[in-house]
Amino acid sequence: MTDYNLLLNLLRENGMDSKWSKMFVKKLADDEKVFVADEKTKRWALQSGFYPGRVELYGLTEENHRDYLPDYSYFMIHPINHHFRIWINDKLSLKYVLNSNGCESSMPEYYLYVENNGDYTYLMNTPYSIKKDKHFVLNLLKEKGILAVKPNSGTSGGNGFMKMEWVDSAIHINNKPIDMLQFNTILDQLQNNIVTEYACQHSDLARIWPLSECTLRVIMVKLPHDNPYSESKWQCIVSYARFGSSVSGGASNLSSGGIGIGFSFETGQFNDFGIMYRRFSPDGRFICYEHPDTKAVWKDSKLPNWDYVKSMIEKVCQHISSLDYLGLDIIITPTGLKFCEINTHPAVDYEQVMCGPVLANENTRRFFENKGLGRVNNSDFFDMYLKSQK
Repeated sequence: MTDYNLLLNLLRENGMDSKWSKMFVKKLADDEKVFVADEKTKRWALQSGFYPGRVELYGLTEENHRDYLPDYSYFMIHPINHHFRIWINDKLSLKYVLNSNGCESSMPEYYLYVENNGDYTYLMNTPYSIKKDKHFVLNLLKEKGILAVKPNSGTSGGNGFMKMEWVDSAIHINNKPIDMLQFNTILDQLQNNIVTEYACQHSDLARIWPLSECTLRVIMVKLPHDNPYSESKWQCIVSYARFGSSVSGGASNLSSGGIGIGFSFETGQFNDFGIMYRRFSPDGRFICYEHPDTKAVWKDSKLPNWDYVKSMIEKVCQHISSLDYLGLDIIITPTGLKFCEINTHPAVDYEQVMCGPVLANENTRRFFENKGLGRVNNSDFFDMYLKSQK
């Protein structure tokens, strides 16, 4: 049995970032609950830097495991971006950063930021017609019909993302009606939240799951180059679409029970299969070929507006090219796209099932080697794991 608190301390002593070590241990605990591995398999996986369940998840063998990015190595080389990551550490900063150079249309309109003390800060897209008083959010909702309310950074006390709608003279939060007392209670809890335009998904994507928006996750890396004067070149290493489900409560996050479907970054063509975290799957399978609720099949389908979306991704990467590693969250709309946020250290685990082993590509391997991958001794993970056993 693993003493996760002891393991956490050992990881930090060995140099893993304090915040990310907590996530690393949580992911290990989740892995041990969901996947069963015998002692020989567990030892081999841990010595190679992987959670034991990755052997089944990835189909790891002695011949192919070096093509997959190990869990321990990935967490040990955090942070991959340097100090310019402050540009995208929160959604409000990202809005200002992308508010020029042809990237302006890539972000939703921003109306309001609620400070940590509850004060309102009215943002660049605030309608002049709406009076700035305690009824501002309600009147804004009545004018726009639908709004997105989300933490500027982190989870802000656990409120998470909210879809706010005005339907038949009634307020709905995440598709459920609420009364005015509940609405005012929500407003009182909005510290460090932003109120923005709600980006609606393209109808082609609503066919697969209509009750919440499909969000793309695209991970881009800036390739190392020998000539310091050359223009930056970027490469996609992971690209997949996330759809909500009845299990996830509508959320598209895989960690909540959503469905992930890989696609080609070059063409926008969906892969034949999708995945669902095993802990949410009723039959224990993590591979699926149709949506479990709508029964929609995506085989032979592709993302709408993909050429435009791809060009905007490339434009944004060049615009913030002082960064090296970007996990972009994107909604494809009927007319284009909107960026939800950009992550500096996105997950790369089930992603390697949907999109293939990331280190199999020579350029990607060179990127991670340049970030310190080869300096990590993965067998340290096994040694710390042994010390943490009760």
